[in-house]
Amino acid sequence: MLQKNWWNLQNNHMLYINNEYGEEAAVKSDSHVFPANATVQVYRLKKMFNLKDDLQSLMDAMVLSTIFANGDYEIWKIDEKRFRIKVTNCYQQVRRLEDGIGELACKPAGIAICEAAAKVINPAAEVKCLVCPPDEHPDHVWCEWEFGVPR
Repeated sequence: MLQKNWWNLQNNHMLYINNEYGEEAAVKSDSHVFPANATVQVYRLKKMFNLKDDLQSLMDAMVLSTIFANGDYEIWKIDEKRFRIKVTNCYQQVRRLEDGIGELACKPAGIAICEAAAKVINPAAEVKCLVCPPDEHPDHVWCEWEFGVPR
């Protein structure tokens, strides 16, 4: 419930910035504020759950944080060095489409957020965006990310 409440605030904030100052300002704001939030969240999770610098700890941090709690997603290990997260339903994007304002080009913010969070677990971690708006994407995939941690 706390994650959903947090995302409610985030989505309303983004909608306000978008309506008041435009989408470019909304993405710029999100790209600045959300990575700082993700860093603090993952730092606290790392400390609370004694997470290490390995792949499983990074996967656990992503699941425990609010980073992907704004929708439905799948997470799976590719191999001992990499895993992926695919968002299949993004509540913010769906709501924007329902309100007739179009998709938010959230790729810059998503990259900043994922990289900031991953670096807390392991400074050598790598993040690759496979697809994220404004990229064209299938209806059932809003964004997809690959995370890697050296062994």
